[in-house]
Amino acid sequence: MPLSLQAFIALFVVGALLRSFAVLTKTHAERLATFVFSISLPATILLSLDRVSFAPTAWKLPLAACLVTLPLLCCSWQLARLLQLPRTTQGGFLLATGCINSVFFAYPVVLATLGEEGLAQAILFDVCQTTLTLTVLYGLAVWYGAGSSAPCSSIVRFFSSPPLWALCGILTLKLLGLHLPSWLRDGLTPLHLTTTPLASLVLGLSISFAAVRRTLPVALLGVMVRMGGGLLLGFVATFLLNLTGIERVVVILIAGLPSAVVAVIFASETCLDEDLVASIVALSICLGVAVLPWLPQLTTMLVD
Repeated sequence: MPLSLQAFIALFVVGALLRSFAVLTKTHAERLATFVFSISLPATILLSLDRVSFAPTAWKLPLAACLVTLPLLCCSWQLARLLQLPRTTQGGFLLATGCINSVFFAYPVVLATLGEEGLAQAILFDVCQTTLTLTVLYGLAVWYGAGSSAPCSSIVRFFSSPPLWALCGILTLKLLGLHLPSWLRDGLTPLHLTTTPLASLVLGLSISFAAVRRTLPVALLGVMVRMGGGLLLGFVATFLLNLTGIERVVVILIAGLPSAVVAVIFASETCLDEDLVASIVALSICLGVAVLPWLPQLTTMLVD
C-alpha cells in the first residue's frame, strides 16, 4: 500500500479518536472542512488540471455520473417506499444514498493511488455529480423535509462554490492553450499539499457512533445501497460508455465510494432524519477506509 494511503488511514483514525474522546468536536470538523473546500481543494484542482491533457472521451466522465446517481436514486426511492419509512426518513435515505463523497474521500484517495491524471478524471466525474447533488438531491431534501429552506439557496451554494470557480478558471486557460504562471504554481503548492491530510482528518472527525446505534438496521441497508449499488452501476456505466484504462477505474471506484458529509448538512437544513443520514455517512466511511489497503490491487485489476 502506498505511503500516502497509509497516512490517509492513520489521520482518519486519529480524527475518529479525537472525536470519540471529545478532544475535538463537530464544530472543529466543520471549520476544517470549510478550509479544505474553500482554499486547499481549489488549489489542488488548479495544479492538477494544469498539468494534465484530456482525452477526446473526457465528456464521458460527467455522463457516467448521471448513469450512476439517477438510477440509484430511483432504486432508493422504491426501497424506501417498500419499507414504509416515515417521510423525513425516506428523504434522509434518498439523500445519504445519492450523495458521493468526492471532496474528502475520492479526491485524496484517487490522487494517492492514480496520481494527478486520475485526479483529473475524478474531477470531471464530479462536475456532474456535484451538479446533481446541489440540484436534484438538494431539491429532494427540500421536498421531503419539514424545514423552511428555500430552493434558491441551492443555486447560491452552487455558483458561490470555490472549487467550481477554480474548475471553470483552469478549464478556460486550457481551452485557450495557456498554463498557470510559475509564481502562482509555487504559491499554490503548499496549499495543495494540505488537501489530503486535512480531508482524512475531517472524515475522522465527522464520525458519530452515537447516531449509528439508534438507526443501525436501516443505516446498514443504506450503506449497501450506496456502496454496493453504486459499484454495480459503475460497472454498468463503464460498459455502456465503453470506458477503459484510468477512466474506467475512476468511474467504478468513485461510484462505490461512501456517502458524502454534505448529506448531513442538507439533512440538518431541511429537517430530515439527521441521525439516519449521519449513520449512513459514518458507517460507509468506516467501510471505505477498511478496504483501502486492497485498493492498489483492485485498481491494477480494473485497469487490466
